[in-house]
Amino acid sequence: MSISESIKNFIKWIQAFDNRILQNAYDVEKKFVLPLFQYLGYPDKCRQSKYPLTIHNIGINENQLEIVQIYFATDELIKQNADTSLIIVICLEPQKTDYQQAIEQAKFYSKYLNPVFFIITNGYHLNIFQFYRYHVIELFINTNTDLLINFDIASNFYNQLNFQTVKNIDRSISNLPTYTKSNFIAKFIKYHPDLKNVLAKTDFEPSLIREGNRLIVVKTQVLIDCNLPTGFSEGNCQIQFSSLVLRGIKVNLTHQYILGKLTTGLNTQPHWGCRRFLKQLDSNIFEVFLGQTTIILSELETLELCLCIDTVCQEYKNSIIEFETTLETWEFEFIEFLGLRGVHLFSVDSKLWDLMQKFAKKFNYTQGKSEWHLFHQEDIPIRVGRGIRDRAFIFPKNDTDITHIIYEINDVHLQPLERGNPFWQQEIGPRGIWTAEYTKQWLLHKYIPKVVDYYSQQFKLSQGELLKNLEKYQYELTPIEKINEIKELIPYLHNIQSWLNIYCENIAASVLQAYYQAFTDLVRNTDSSITGIDYILGNLRRVEWGNASEEVSHNSINWTNWNFKDAINSLERQIARLNTSEYENSLKADLITRTFIWILENGKICFSQAQLNSAKQALLPLWEQSRFEMRYVYPNR
Repeated sequence: MSISESIKNFIKWIQAFDNRILQNAYDVEKKFVLPLFQYLGYPDKCRQSKYPLTIHNIGINENQLEIVQIYFATDELIKQNADTSLIIVICLEPQKTDYQQAIEQAKFYSKYLNPVFFIITNGYHLNIFQFYRYHVIELFINTNTDLLINFDIASNFYNQLNFQTVKNIDRSISNLPTYTKSNFIAKFIKYHPDLKNVLAKTDFEPSLIREGNRLIVVKTQVLIDCNLPTGFSEGNCQIQFSSLVLRGIKVNLTHQYILGKLTTGLNTQPHWGCRRFLKQLDSNIFEVFLGQTTIILSELETLELCLCIDTVCQEYKNSIIEFETTLETWEFEFIEFLGLRGVHLFSVDSKLWDLMQKFAKKFNYTQGKSEWHLFHQEDIPIRVGRGIRDRAFIFPKNDTDITHIIYEINDVHLQPLERGNPFWQQEIGPRGIWTAEYTKQWLLHKYIPKVVDYYSQQFKLSQGELLKNLEKYQYELTPIEKINEIKELIPYLHNIQSWLNIYCENIAASVLQAYYQAFTDLVRNTDSSITGIDYILGNLRRVEWGNASEEVSHNSINWTNWNFKDAINSLERQIARLNTSEYENSLKADLITRTFIWILENGKICFSQAQLNSAKQALLPLWEQSRFEMRYVYPNR
């Protein structure tokens, strides 16, 4: 059978394949992967589904392992080993889209088998990674079965992955992937320092360029070209490297990855363990995870990458924070449905919503001049504004007898940003675009009372019945700057503790130093008869036990007959320790915050206004960081 006939048969099969027949991972294996590789020319005897490897180092339970197929270059069982392995295929459930665990499983197998490719598929999507030596993987093909219907795409797929092509890949140095060959060259250069000056001419020229929402940050070894988000619209970035080893590699990162992986640990050193995309392998070697690409960088390259990321991600955060602050959306939950995005203001009875929409249609701005003729009669349920001047867009999200009122983030809110207008904030306000908070107050205190009064008389409806399901949105925190009572600090501490509880990395000591000191001073003069002293001491013991390498360890502390004064002394030790540290373990910060919360909730505390003011000042930056990361980082992990 000629190659062209093989391609035709492959395309004929893939065009007829209906992935709706796939119900589970077993179906993906038997009904998709096996015939796929048969049409790609892989003999069945070159395949193994249960290769004998131990799994004690993989980090997951055996029954969590995904279904695996392994293809070898030979059909002789005795010769099926690391040198002859070609492709690892991992089959996922059809509905599964999170590939991280499967990637880790493939990396585990790759340590023993040294394949050319590994493939992860759920029967709909195919992610094909090329495995390079020195811990480097790159996404080789990212496609789905719908795209393979195209003749040219399918032909190219066949030509790249058919059995004869993959089998005949020369694994000698002359035909190794660029990255691997470059490692040999790099080692050669190490012993010939005279070449470094020549190669240095290829370094990037450091610069910082800002053009509208585009930010380009360049160091000698790293370049990041970033499209910053405008409002709530998504951004992205591309990272390039100038070194001989990595030259030509371009890593594209999505909005979700930037927020979920890069924005934590800003302005920290790589070896502190505060950045979630880094793993230190040696004293000056780091494994760097950038999207679906993993690379190895020297300490200098890692430092320059971190410096670029710090600049880019700070601007990234600033863009989002500025927009949310100006539109007053921080206190509301994000909602996305039917292609819309916005925030949930509050909920009402569905009957009331029907009347609200009916009133808006009746009082179209073209039909009169009264103060209530300010609505557009269009497809948008409630569009507030006269003529071309829009104030707010309000949508319903129905839930049985309840309607959730959604303040839509419409494109009209983004237009001033997209024009690059530096004074876009001036467009926001009662005479311009309404903020979420202003819209909420207008609806609750003006619009809804007007609608209820108008229709309750006309249709003899009970005001109580219309308002019975009115649910204002969540408990509102007292703004930190307006706090006068010590108990008002507690909700903020609970939010910070929740953030610390899920924070997996270390935290820069500078972020916590003022916080530890100010709150220790605030609770210092607490009545020693406070209830739950065992809980307080239990938290502090766990902190002390974690300081085994410090001068004061749990072996040198007599924990018997401890009282509240001893607890304060322990907090003082943590302050002293932190002041000489570069970073803090998040678990310790969690335990200390739990201690502060308990004392504030249960203790009788004597404090001065100066102590309260210091606590508020120290609390604000930490709470703002926790608020941003809980809203943007952790949903994208």
